[in-house]
Amino acid sequence: MSQVTFTGERLHAGSSLFGVDLARHRAPYLYALSCADSSKRLLDLGCGSGYGTAELADSLPRVVGLDRIAPDSANLRDNIDWVRADLRGNPLVLDSFHLIISFQVIEHLEDPHVYLESIYRLLAPGGMAIITTPNVHTSDKINPFHVHEYEAEELRACLAPYFDAVEMNGVGMSENVKPYFDARLERIAKIMRIDPLGLRNLLPASWITWLFAKGALLVRRGIQDSDAGMPEATIQDFPIASADPSDIDLLAICRKSATTSE
Repeated sequence: MSQVTFTGERLHAGSSLFGVDLARHRAPYLYALSCADSSKRLLDLGCGSGYGTAELADSLPRVVGLDRIAPDSANLRDNIDWVRADLRGNPLVLDSFHLIISFQVIEHLEDPHVYLESIYRLLAPGGMAIITTPNVHTSDKINPFHVHEYEAEELRACLAPYFDAVEMNGVGMSENVKPYFDARLERIAKIMRIDPLGLRNLLPASWITWLFAKGALLVRRGIQDSDAGMPEATIQDFPIASADPSDIDLLAICRKSATTSE
């Protein structure tokens, strides 16, 4: 399978420019691993290039990864079942997964109905889903791939009709990495001042996404070359606890009742 094209949206392991961002996105995978039961089935829904799915598979006997794109070849494992499909036509068996994780997906959806209903229907009775998404309060708000970003209570309200219980948590930032995110927002704001009227939004979508990818590299190279430089980040720099407006991401734990019948 071929390497996925860099877009500034899908991250790939191995880039020093995106080390902090990768640590941020790996933190929920570590959390999910602590919730996983090795005797039960786990689905990574919207697994992207598959680096997180591969990390789960390194500790679990079997994992399923579903996305519309193929995973990076470096992430292939014998104990991962890769499913390349859309939610509307996925071949997975209903009520068959005890843990479903879906990280940084819901913000891409104008109408999350099919997505959330699919997660609930794929969950086995008593199963749990973990969903993450950027926190709108700390987001750069310029990602052209994001249709809608949420605050904690808004996300809870969105999820509540689909699940029997929803617990809102967040992915925090340590003092080690917070200056990086502050610097990133500051550099993005400076770039955006070049286009105060938002004329970029009149460009073809392919141009906008190309500019976003180039801007993602420009911003991070600027931070890397600055006096502060790029911090050495680990998963521990992104603690998961009760939701707070200062969190970098929201993390919702959604449960299906053990007595629920379809």
